[in-house]
Amino acid sequence: MPAPVEGLMSPNRALHYFNLFRMVSVLILLIMTQWVTASLTPNLPLGGWVWLYAALITLAMLLPRLRLPLHWTLTLTLTGDILLLVTFMQHYGGVQSGFGMMLLPFLAVAGMLVSRRIAAFYASLATLAVFGSVLWGSRGHGLDTRELYQAAMLAIACFVTAGITSLLGSKARASERLVAARSRELASLNRLNALVLQALREAVVVVDENSLVQHYNSRAERVFGRIQRESVLPELEAILRRWRQQGCPSHAQTLDINVRGQQLLGRMLPLAVGEVRLVVIFLQNVADLAAEAQRIKLTALGRLTANIAHEIRNPLAAISQAAELLGEDASDEGSRRLAAMVHANSRRINHLVEEVLQLNRRDRVKAEQITLGGFLTALVDDFLLANPQAAGSIATRILVEQTVRFDRGHLQQILTNLISNGWRYSSRAPGAVSIEVDAEAIRVRDDGPGVGEPAQSRLFEPFYTTESTGTGLGLYIARELAEANGAELNYQGPGGCFVLTLPKSA
Repeated sequence: MPAPVEGLMSPNRALHYFNLFRMVSVLILLIMTQWVTASLTPNLPLGGWVWLYAALITLAMLLPRLRLPLHWTLTLTLTGDILLLVTFMQHYGGVQSGFGMMLLPFLAVAGMLVSRRIAAFYASLATLAVFGSVLWGSRGHGLDTRELYQAAMLAIACFVTAGITSLLGSKARASERLVAARSRELASLNRLNALVLQALREAVVVVDENSLVQHYNSRAERVFGRIQRESVLPELEAILRRWRQQGCPSHAQTLDINVRGQQLLGRMLPLAVGEVRLVVIFLQNVADLAAEAQRIKLTALGRLTANIAHEIRNPLAAISQAAELLGEDASDEGSRRLAAMVHANSRRINHLVEEVLQLNRRDRVKAEQITLGGFLTALVDDFLLANPQAAGSIATRILVEQTVRFDRGHLQQILTNLISNGWRYSSRAPGAVSIEVDAEAIRVRDDGPGVGEPAQSRLFEPFYTTESTGTGLGLYIARELAEANGAELNYQGPGGCFVLTLPKSA
C-alpha cells in the first residue's frame, strides 16, 4: 500500500487531530441516539456503545507509540471506526436509521490525510461493511429493495466524499509544500541578507516609513549603542521627519551627522517593497575613513620606498667602497676628512635602506610558541651586551607567565626598538626603563618626558623623526611587524609608554 503524501503537519499531529474529531463524533452520536424512535430496541445499551467507542479511541491514541507509518495507523483506526459504526447502525435500525451517514465525516477527514488510492480503499471498506450489514439484517425475511437502494446511495456518497476530500487534501498538501519551499527560500535569503549586512564595513540601519528599525548590523550598534527592533533611533528621527515632509522622495540623499561625538558621513536610500516603504541608511565614521585613507597611503608609500631602496643598494655599496679607497690613498687631512664624511653618510643611507627593505618582510611570518619570561631575559642580556652602559637601568617584571604565538625575529626587532628608544630618552637612572608583561600586553615604559601631544598623531608615520640622525622608520616598521603577527602597537601617555597588545590567540 503506498504511503500517504504528507504536508507540513506531522503524522502524530494529524492522528492527534483525528482522535479529537472522533471524540467529538462520540458526542454527536450520543445526541443522534436520542432521535431513535421508541420502537427500536437495540441489543446493546447505549452506554455500552459509548464505552466501546471510548476504548477504541484510547487504543487509537496508543498506536503512535508503536511508531507505525501514518497510513497503517490510520487504516487500523478507521477500520475500527467503520466496523463499530456499521454495527451500531445495524443494532439501531439498519441503513434506514440514517446512522450510516456518520461514516461520511470519517471518510472525509481520512481522505484529507491520504492519497486518492488509499481514500478509495477506505470508501470500498465502508461500502463492503454497509452491504454486509444489509445482507446480515436480511436473514430470514429476504432482501428489502429499499434497503439495498439506500445502501447503494450511501456507498456512492462514501466514494464521492473520499474522492473529493482526497483531491482537496492533495491540493492542500501541494500548497503546503509550496509554502514550505517558499519559506525555506525566504529563510535562506534572510540568512544571506543577514550575512551580507554583517559583512558590510559601514553601519547599516533599515527603517520603515514610521522610523521604526527593521534591520541593522553590528557596526550600527557601535555607532548608536544598543538597538532594538521596532524602536525609533532619536539620532535619525529628525532626518527621517524631513524626508517625510519632503514627500518621501525616492532618490538617494547624502548625510553628514554627528552621533554621540562621532562625525559620520553616509547616504540614505529609499526602497519601495510593494506597498511597504523602507529607508536604508549607510553611515561611516569620518575618523575611520581618514584612517583607512592614511593606511592605504602609507602602504603604497612603503612599497614604493622599498622598491626604491632596493635599487639604491647596489650603487650605494660602490660609493661606500670608493670612499674607503679614496680615504686610504688621500695624502692630506682634508681629503681624508671628506672621504670619511662620504663613508659615514653612505653607512647612514645603507642603514636607511636596510630598514626600508624590512617592510617587504612583514608578510613573511614564521610564528612559533614563545615563552615571554625566558625570551625577555635573553633579549635584555643581548641588549646589555651591546650597550653595557645601560646595565642596571632596565627592569623586567613578569606579572603573568605568558606564552605567545609570534615570529621570534619580529618580536625581537619590535622590543629591541622600543627598549632602545626608551633608553635613549630616559634619565638612565637605575630602573629607568621597565618592561612589564601581563595577560594581555607587553608594556615598555621609560621615565623620560614622553611624546608631546602634537607629535603623538604622527608617531607611527614613516620617515617622521625628531632627530637629525634618525630615519623615522623604526616605530613604523615595529607597528607593521606587530600587525603582521596579529598584535597591536600603540603609544600610551602620559610619559613614555609603548603597549604591545598580544594576539587574541595568545
